[in-house]
Order: sequence, then structure tokens, then C-alpha cells
Amino acid sequence: MRLVLLLLSICFSVSVLAHKASDSFIYVHADQIRLDIALQDIQRLHNVDLNRDQSLSWGELQASASPLRALLRSNISLTQGDADCPLLFRLDGLSQHSDGAYAVWMLDSPCLHKNGPLQLSYTLLFELDPLHRALLAANVGSGGNLLPMASDAPDDHVQLSVLSPAHNSAVLGEVNALDTALKFGWEGVVHLLIGYDHLMFLLALLLPATRRHGQSTLRGAFTDVAWVVTMFTLAHSLTLVCASLGWLSLPSQPVEIGIALSISLAAALLLLDVNSRIQRRLAMAVGLLHGLGFAGVLAGMLSASPMKLLALGSFNLGIEVAQLVLVLLVLPLLYSLGASRIYQRYLLPLAALGLALSGLFMAWQRL
Repeated sequence: MRLVLLLLSICFSVSVLAHKASDSFIYVHADQIRLDIALQDIQRLHNVDLNRDQSLSWGELQASASPLRALLRSNISLTQGDADCPLLFRLDGLSQHSDGAYAVWMLDSPCLHKNGPLQLSYTLLFELDPLHRALLAANVGSGGNLLPMASDAPDDHVQLSVLSPAHNSAVLGEVNALDTALKFGWEGVVHLLIGYDHLMFLLALLLPATRRHGQSTLRGAFTDVAWVVTMFTLAHSLTLVCASLGWLSLPSQPVEIGIALSISLAAALLLLDVNSRIQRRLAMAVGLLHGLGFAGVLAGMLSASPMKLLALGSFNLGIEVAQLVLVLLVLPLLYSLGASRIYQRYLLPLAALGLALSGLFMAWQRL
């Protein structure tokens, strides 16, 4: 009975933690600023679901426009030098991103039409969700001035930034390759660490190396895991690039369900003690799905450009570095546990069963 309760507690705790990161998108031009906010995030800010049917309509958004406008005005600001710039907020329509419907707000300010550096500050949702991020893209001319919406910025003059609780403002028009690389690299690390479903699948790839403790050295276990993780990395890097650049698009829900089921599949293969060749094939096949899961961060930004490719490469590098560090830290510990008969007979099957049940429970939640 205690075992059953333990497994259920694992499933429920994982289901609470394994949620998709919340993102908003900010597109900056010289004539106006566009803000896309997920409908589910709008509902978290203010009860817009007036008829309580768990679905937000355009009419409900329009009826709640005034309180939403007040929330935006108190959490988004624009300054020029030491002066605050007036901002007008207009609900403009709906848009579709990889994870569902977003409300489109247009922001206008006379400061956008003046010369001089502008600073945009954003604190929306940070108190409710510290993991929320606002992804900013600005069209910048060769002289550092913002370009109108109808104009195309030179490929190397697209400003990309990430606004977070720790860095909640950006100076518009500043195109800094190093700053872009560092910010998106760090976001790659964060997205792996908060992507509990990805971490659980990674754990399911590590555990088989401990089953063959007496048949190989730690170095041999590292070699086996390195091959499996490499296949996983190559696959999710491929779909991450393709989806982020708009070359591949799939609805978010089936992708998230597939990622959850991949944990159960990997755990089942662990219980069956399959050879490493099958594990590599599984890692490559499932890695394609996991890459689509990571891609939502950049898929809503811009078409391919050198700055976006830099952001994409940095984001992917952050994921891989975090993944490698976790493998180097966790595998020796798991390998040392593999020498224990209790671990081999009880703990390893229990871990595999817990992962399998957690994956199934998360898949059910995502239906």
C-alpha cells in the first residue's frame, strides 16, 4: 500500500511541475508596438470567461478590454531619457502561435516617432509566474533607429531579447550579438531545467547503464550513454531548428502528449532490459518530438536571419550544456548505486514503474 501511495505522489507532483513555459511576444516598430498574450495567460490575469464555458471568445475579450487595458498600463512602460512616455493600448484581434490562441494588443506612443533611445519595461505575469518570458523582436535600421512595420530591417539589424523577472527591460534599437547569445543561451539552460518531462526522459535514458553495472566500467557506461544522448541531441536539434525557422509546424497538444508517452515507452524498455542499439533508435525518434517541444520559444519571432540564427544556436547550446552537465553529475551517482542488490532488484524497477506511470498521467492531463 505504501508503494502505491508513493507512486501516486510521484505522478501527481510531476504533473503539477511539468507545465509548458508561458511566453508573450513583443514586436517593435517605429510606428507602433504589437503585443501577443496567450489567452490562457489573460485568464490568469483577469477572469475573462464570463459564461464559464472554459473557452475565451472575442466578445468576452472585448467586454473585458477596460480592466485588461489597466493591467497592461500598470505593467508595461516606455521611457525616453528620464521622461515617461504615454502609451495607448488597443485590443486589435487574435493570432495563432504554436501553443494556441493569443490576443493581439497594439501599443502606440508619440515617443516612437521621436529621435532618441527608448527603454521598454515589462513586468506582466512575473508575480504570478516567475518562469514567464516576453520575447522581444525589433526592426532596427542601419543607423540604430526603429523601422516602420512595413519596412524590412537588414538581416544583421534585428534586435532579439528576452524579458524576465531578472531582466525586465530593454533599450530599443540596441543590436548586440553577445548580449543576444548570452540571454538566449541562458534561456536554453532554464528551459531544460523547467522541462520536467524532458528531464524524466533523459533519466530514462541514463538508468539502463546502471542495470549492466557488473558488465562494464564507469567509462563504458559513459560511452553507452554518450551514444544514446548524442542521438537524442542530434534529433531534437534538427526539429528545434526546423520548427523555430518555420519550416515545420505541428499543433502543440499532440506534440506534448507524444513527449509524455515517450517517457512511458523509455521506462517500459528499461523494464524489458533491451540492448543499447534499440535505445539509440528510440532516443533519435523521440528526440524529434522533444525538439518540437523546445521550439515554441523562438517559433513565433521572425523569419530566418543571422540574428535569429544566433539566438537559435545559443538557445540550443544552452540546452546541450545543461544536458551534458546533468549527465556528468547524475551518471556516476546512479552507476555507484548499481552495485547494490537492493537497487537492482527493487529500486530500479520501482524507478522505471514510476516514470512509466508519470508519463501516462501527464499524457492524460494533456488530452
